[in-house]
Amino acid sequence: MMKPIVLFALLAGLPVLPAHADELPAEWNLAGQAATCGARPTARTFTLMAREKIVPIGMGFSADQMVYEGAGAPALLEACAGDTVTFILHDTGKMAHGLDVHAFFISPEHFGPVNEGGTLTYTRKVTLPGAFFFHCASGPITDVHIKSGMVGALIVYPREGLRPAKEIAVLQGGFFGEPDPHGLIEPETNRIMRNDPFILAFNGRLEHDPVHVQPHQLVRVWFVNAGPGTSSVHVIGTILERFYASGNPENVERDVQTGLVPAGGGAAFELRLPEPGTYPLVDHDNLRFLPFGMAIPLVAD
Repeated sequence: MMKPIVLFALLAGLPVLPAHADELPAEWNLAGQAATCGARPTARTFTLMAREKIVPIGMGFSADQMVYEGAGAPALLEACAGDTVTFILHDTGKMAHGLDVHAFFISPEHFGPVNEGGTLTYTRKVTLPGAFFFHCASGPITDVHIKSGMVGALIVYPREGLRPAKEIAVLQGGFFGEPDPHGLIEPETNRIMRNDPFILAFNGRLEHDPVHVQPHQLVRVWFVNAGPGTSSVHVIGTILERFYASGNPENVERDVQTGLVPAGGGAAFELRLPEPGTYPLVDHDNLRFLPFGMAIPLVAD
């Protein structure tokens, strides 16, 4: 039914390119701390459109999802601690949607939902750095909308204190339905209610562009887990030099083999690749999804 995972070829030393690269957006397009923060705090406005659509996810599969458009795929936003951030959500879909941003101190009443055709807006200062989850807020069916793909990550950089590094962002989530004969995955209520994904994936896709760095170069990963379950992040062949719970540098652990990121939470971690080779980033508790592309190749060359 499915091709072998690209990871097996990578570990065997074979060259690998995404099989459906023309379908998938580019990965690893973070501006990074230096470009985002600048000399002083600033005002930022993020405008998102909530809608339902069919999304290609690689390996010949697609998914019927609820999405936030206007921030890439998956939705990825960057700000800096001290910035004043305005979110504007236009509901252009066929049902009510909302927006819950975990980085804010704010009454949940601001998160909505709003009916189709409606708009919600709110503004707050982001005071803490971290890797923050945001997602649809739709009352009793919020869980259904999260598991249908209406999620994103907001990276709030500290204004200072981070070492220069190659930075990437990873959002873990799942697809909760069996593919039809055409490879289309539609959400299934029974799977959603059981927390039983057919596939878990990184960045909403089953194929990943390699991350190329030099041996010993510092790599920083901003990681958000949409769930379900705790993600056990591990990079095969190296140790996480520093692991920051919630992505906040104040919450530092050192020399961590596997870091834990709860559902609805985030983290940042730093590592180095000790010699030339390919080092897969995986969820060690969900290695069963390796045949579905759940590994990000970090390549030292």
